[in-house]
Amino acid sequence: MAAKRISFWCAGVLIVGGTLFLGGNQTWAADAPAANGQLQPIPDQSAAMAPQADNGQPQTYGYIDASLVAEEDDCVEFCGLPCCSPPGRFWMRADYLMWWTNGMRLPPLVTTSPQGTPVADAGVLPGATILYGNSIVADYGRSGFRTSFGMWLDNCHVWGIEGDYFALGEGASNYSQYSTGNPILARPFYDVESIQQNRELVAYPNVVEGTITVNAKDYFQSTGVALSYNLCGCDSCDPCVDPCVDSCLPMLFCCRTDLLIGYRHYRYSNSVAIRENLRYLVDPFPNWLFQVDDGFRARNDFHGSEFGLRNRIYRGRWSLEVLTKIALGNTHQVVNIDGQTIVTPAGQATQVRDGGVFAVRTNEGTYTRDTFTMIPQLGLELGYQVNDNWRAYVGYNILYWGAVIHAGEQIDLNVDPRNIPVVQDPALPFPAFPGKTSSFWAQGLNLGLELRF
Repeated sequence: MAAKRISFWCAGVLIVGGTLFLGGNQTWAADAPAANGQLQPIPDQSAAMAPQADNGQPQTYGYIDASLVAEEDDCVEFCGLPCCSPPGRFWMRADYLMWWTNGMRLPPLVTTSPQGTPVADAGVLPGATILYGNSIVADYGRSGFRTSFGMWLDNCHVWGIEGDYFALGEGASNYSQYSTGNPILARPFYDVESIQQNRELVAYPNVVEGTITVNAKDYFQSTGVALSYNLCGCDSCDPCVDPCVDSCLPMLFCCRTDLLIGYRHYRYSNSVAIRENLRYLVDPFPNWLFQVDDGFRARNDFHGSEFGLRNRIYRGRWSLEVLTKIALGNTHQVVNIDGQTIVTPAGQATQVRDGGVFAVRTNEGTYTRDTFTMIPQLGLELGYQVNDNWRAYVGYNILYWGAVIHAGEQIDLNVDPRNIPVVQDPALPFPAFPGKTSSFWAQGLNLGLELRF
């Protein structure tokens, strides 16, 4: 019979104050009767006769349970707890997120002019001052959360399944201003009928008074599920492989690399709502009340396959993880444009009319589009194993979505006044639906706890 090959990791454990060797069909015990000062073998020691702990259960040494050691062919078989994976077959994670996004660009939406400016020039660009718009909004850091769960499908921690969900808090930018005429308030646009810059007055002394409100919002979330497979690591279940010698790195470190294949869904939605509440003071609308609404809503839904590699390096209680993933699939884009004007003439019944200023008959409706998309993601994580069950970690993530639609970029400032709001024909088809797309990225820090059991 060929000589038995016994793994350093899986076949022997050195006990301070007494040495116990487990291997083949015999066990060396420190309390065996001595002969000539030597330890004597105890033949045919079974798992049932293994040393007992105070609770009556078989004693374990390091990671090895004596009941898991058995002889098979010429090697010692051990398929218990891998040395490069934290203990436990199941795990759950909870993260606090502080992430930033690149936000949404808005065109000039509210302007003002100095007191005494002639009414014909009030609020007209480029001479007017922009009070709101012509900027990027919702690009600040915001809080969010992420939850993850998973389990190993085998004792050797080779195959696993995991899922996650994360969401960022709503990003918002709000503007509201009431004026009786000081300051002057206006909504700028380019008049395609007269081929010059123009505006709609919101507040001007002795002409009109009112309130202009703009609300811009966005929201980002994702969910996914993946199957993981261990490509490389020192936690081998091969009974003839020494895990500390045949690992990916020298035994100073411990490592593993997992392949991830699964499904990913991303959703990025955003909106811009503009409202005017006006009271005209002069003819032809003396004391008439107007409520003018323009609404733009956009939603981007990605569905596709996701592929990735997760590399982990362990040293003592510390671990470092590098995660690289890419998602390939379809982005379904939906844009809704809707406008409405509610008119209350003095002493008359209220009238509801279709169309506002930037959302009128020429661009109102629902628009959809599908496009193939690649979304890469990079993650870094530094962890500390607090005990057998709990691990704390801090990390950084960044992802890039190359084709999304923003509601703010669908506001067309080219306007034919004959479409506001009572339709007059003939009129040019403005404002129109631009259908512009741009990129989206999100990045930030995460702080979390992991429980394994």
